Amino acid sequence: MNTNYLVTKRQIFLAVLVSLMTMTTHGADMDRLSDYQWQNRLILVQAASGGDDEIRTLRQARNEIDDRDTVWFVNTGSDLISNQETVSSSLANDIKDLLEESPSDNRVLLIGKDGGIKSRDPDLDLDAIFRRIDAMPMRIREMRSNRNSDSE
Repeated sequence: MNTNYLVTKRQIFLAVLVSLMTMTTHGADMDRLSDYQWQNRLILVQAASGGDDEIRTLRQARNEIDDRDTVWFVNTGSDLISNQETVSSSLANDIKDLLEESPSDNRVLLIGKDGGIKSRDPDLDLDAIFRRIDAMPMRIREMRSNRNSDSE
């Protein structure tokens, strides 16, 4: 009886330890752009001047953005603003590098959950981006799944 109690106690301890480690490292999960693959769609914006308009537009569309599992980043030149709580320096470098690789007239990139660039646009047009996202096969499946769970 005593041995079983110790084994159970040890299993509980290990389970709690693993849970704590997972919770502690979760914020560090998104350290590179590739870490978002299969988790989120991304909108990357190279702001023309300061980025105030783009940031305001993205913040006002929070519900639509969240509904589409989208994370956005705006490179203002001096800073990287996002709807994420924190942005690691390696992630910021990945984003800035990708935006710098794009032709100067393509300031807005949409990246799908599969990690592929789905569009390159000169300006932030959220309605057009949402239409593109909603036409993606994975998004269509998500919307069907949401409708089915809502009707239950």
